[in-house]
Amino acid sequence: MGNSESPKHDHHFNKIKNVWHSTHYPDFGIERFLRLFLIGSKLFFPGVYIELLTKNSSFYKRKLIAELYVIFKTFVPFFMLYFSLWNHLGLFVFNIYLLVETFLHIFNKIFIPEHDHGKLANRSIILLFFNFIEVIASFGVLYAAGDYLNQSIQNWIDALYFSFITGVTIGYGDFYPVNDEGKILVIFQILTTMAFLFLFFNFFGPRAHDRTVNHQDN
Repeated sequence: MGNSESPKHDHHFNKIKNVWHSTHYPDFGIERFLRLFLIGSKLFFPGVYIELLTKNSSFYKRKLIAELYVIFKTFVPFFMLYFSLWNHLGLFVFNIYLLVETFLHIFNKIFIPEHDHGKLANRSIILLFFNFIEVIASFGVLYAAGDYLNQSIQNWIDALYFSFITGVTIGYGDFYPVNDEGKILVIFQILTTMAFLFLFFNFFGPRAHDRTVNHQDN
């Protein structure tokens, strides 16, 4: 059993080594250390192990399992909000854990786009949408669990509503942070929105344009 798992783990460590030696990325200094941190951080989250465990499965099975994991992560904060479980310590910590994984995943896609291929761009955009919805709901859990706003969160829709208008940077003024902790949460959520926008416009946008050009050429 140990022999069968070793190559799988070696596969990810080879990716880390490639980043360290700048095999695929002409970088140095702080950019290389950032890439190293991002790809190394995947070892602390389930996503990379799901990928490794399904490595020998068919292409479509691997992609389907990855999609189910993304849907599961999106479901967790909605489940917590709907049943008012934001004060359940174990689930609250689990929600933060999954949120951090998604946050790091977005930056992995920006700086280490190792799995993105032109034929999968549409699928990646759909999964990116699920990631964004997950972040909205996860921050909703964080807002509901604390006393951060000018009025208390009464139900799941209030938490989801404030998180959504914050995530899309609208803000109507009916809910707003009144202490430092709340302001910090809002800042972090807006940073995640900026990361999503950067990923979409600077990565998926050019790929969609290339596909359009290639289709016209054909």
